[in-house]
Amino acid sequence: MDTSQKQDRKIIQGFLAGRKEDYQTITRWISGVVRLGSWGLGRYSDDIIQDALLKLYINLKENRFQFRSGLKTYVYQISKFTCIDYLRKHSSKEQKEVRLVENRTIDPREDEKRKEQEEFFWRIYNLTSEECRHLWQMIFWENLSYSQIAQKLNLKGGTIKSRFARCKEKAIWLRKKLTEKEEPF
Repeated sequence: MDTSQKQDRKIIQGFLAGRKEDYQTITRWISGVVRLGSWGLGRYSDDIIQDALLKLYINLKENRFQFRSGLKTYVYQISKFTCIDYLRKHSSKEQKEVRLVENRTIDPREDEKRKEQEEFFWRIYNLTSEECRHLWQMIFWENLSYSQIAQKLNLKGGTIKSRFARCKEKAIWLRKKLTEKEEPF
């Protein structure tokens, strides 16, 4: 048995025994997965963390963890699948509440989400450089290819691709920063 396996066994025993430091370690691992902004779980995060803790506790109590991977990886997998399960259940409930309006199928929650996403998009769009906004306008609104944009701006296609990649990275960074400010932990 290697040292990492010994450490994992120690954490498992402490967690099952209710030792505060081991419980906090595992909760921190779970939170790291559940609170990722890409899940979009927001206010449901605490409930999902508790569900993941319960699933983990049951699995560890019933000796389902076989040490084929590290404990942290196992905890991450349980956390990820708990998020996926929640999203599946949540989306199926919303789909049942879809109603017909003006001969179109509209889910009011989806419409609200779409509006929020559009507002969020425009916040990010307005915070980026004029160069990025101009590039995105040519790509998304004018439907120009990289080579067409390169010709229009008298640049090489690779230059356009790298500028687009930098703009995309900046937008992702802005999204992350804005999300951190909006969702206190």
